[in-house]
This record gives sequence, C-alpha cells and structure tokens, in this order.
Amino acid sequence: MLSRIAESFFWLGRYVERAEATARLLAEHHQLLVEDRSVPDAIGCRALLEALSMSAEGVESPVELVRVVVGHEADPSTIAGAVSAARTNARAIRDSLSQDTFEALNSAHLALSRGMAFTASPGVALHRVLERLLVVNGIVDWTMPRDEAYHFMVLGRELERIDMVGRLMAIRHDQLWPSSGPAATLRAAAALSPFLRTGRPIAALSVRTFLVLDPAFPRSMRVCAADAEEAVRGLYRSGVSDSGQLLREVGMLRSELEYASLPTPEDIEKFVGEARSAAVRAGDEVYGAFFRPHGTIVWSH
Repeated sequence: MLSRIAESFFWLGRYVERAEATARLLAEHHQLLVEDRSVPDAIGCRALLEALSMSAEGVESPVELVRVVVGHEADPSTIAGAVSAARTNARAIRDSLSQDTFEALNSAHLALSRGMAFTASPGVALHRVLERLLVVNGIVDWTMPRDEAYHFMVLGRELERIDMVGRLMAIRHDQLWPSSGPAATLRAAAALSPFLRTGRPIAALSVRTFLVLDPAFPRSMRVCAADAEEAVRGLYRSGVSDSGQLLREVGMLRSELEYASLPTPEDIEKFVGEARSAAVRAGDEVYGAFFRPHGTIVWSH
C-alpha cells in the first residue's frame, strides 16, 4: 500500500471519530448550560473550550459556544473542520472506499457546509450530524475488507478516541454540576445505558473508572488500547511493520489498564494522563514509521 493512501485512511479514522465525539460532547454540554443555571455561562463555556484546546476569549453564552465548536472548514479541531478534513481524505482514496461510505460522509459535509439550524435548535442539529457520522462508521464495519487499509483506519480511530475520552474527562462535569454532571459525562460518551447495566451508582469515581477501565464498553480507554494493539498486529500480519516501537507503546498502555486494580481517584487521573500521552507518542510513531517522506529522488540526465 502506498504511504499516502495509508495516511489518508489513518486520518479518515481520526477525523470521523473527532467529529462524532465533539458533536456528542457539545450537545450534552450545551444541554447542561441551558437546563442547570447554577454554573455561570462563561465558566461553563470555558471548561469545554479549554478541554478541546480552543480559545475561550469572547465566548460567554451557549449560543457563542455552539458557533465556535461547530466552527468552520478551515479548522480541523471543530466539528465542521473535522468532517471537511475527513471528506478530503476520503476523496483522496475514493477508489479504495465503497460508494456508500463516501456518500454518507459527503452527506454530513454538505449538511454542515449549507448551514444547519444550530442557533435555533442546536441539540436537534447536532444529533442529525451524529446520525450521518454513525452511518459512516456502520458502513465501514459492514463493507470494508479487513486489510491493511482497515487496520490503519481503526488505529487512527482508536488513538483519537483515547484522546477524546481524555478531553471529556478533563471538563470535570461532576465538579461543575455535582447532581447532573456524571450522567452528562456518560451521555457524552454514549455510555449511559451500558453503565446502568453494571448496576453501579452514577457517582463521579464509578463513572470515571468505567470510562477508563471497563473491559466491555468499546469507548473505554482500556478497550480502545486493546483495539489499537490489535490493529497494529493486523498491520504486522499484513506485512506492514516498523521497528516495533508502535506495538510497544499501545501494548504497554493496554497492559497497564488491563491489570489495574481498585483504582483511587488519583490513579484514574494518572491513567488518563498516561493514556493520552501514549496516544500522542503512538501517533508520532505511526507518522515517522509509515508516512514521513524520506527525501526526493533526483533524476540525472
């Protein structure tokens, strides 16, 4: 596989996950700001924007928050920018994607570029975007061969998911909104129903432990690390390999989370920080091993 094609699949996985996670997080956070007025709007807006590494200057209302996080196509950290970047990567590999995959992603891009009614009803508009992105993920799982392209896409998705779960937990909804914050954190990760099935109370520590260490929920950091490790092993089985550093990074993260026992709140914070750092290092290793250009061939006459 050409490195440029592999890179497009990797970033397609990352950008689709970023757009979906950011849209879900914005929808739940906006709902908290509107329904629970115990936290000043400026403080609530700043908490989300700082977690997403966006500037909070001048953002002091839920309406402004939606405008900034939905954003524009030029900024890939926003919802519109992530969807646009995913579509750009999909166009580069359109011959390698199913027609249904590209059309579903293009539908999400067109909906955002034409301007949905985010100001009037942001929750409804964000869930429409989410539905389109979920269709993209569903079509990929149903139609895409389990070859090296698929493994690159899954690897990108899981590394991005680890980072986005870490950003969600950095907001500390449980401290800003003690009564409704933990449930909002679960909803922002699509984890409320799976968590309720465990029978545990919706409390700050149990929610954060679930999102980091649960062995069955597909968005927990532990499962994401295991899926990333399996994607790397899939690449190796396909004949794509590096020095082994990438497998060591994701494998050590997976083993640390898998064998953690009875964590304290301090342990959870340590796991979150280490997981995000490991995801960054793994992303750098992917770029250096598979995508980085190694010079230009100069033809002599």
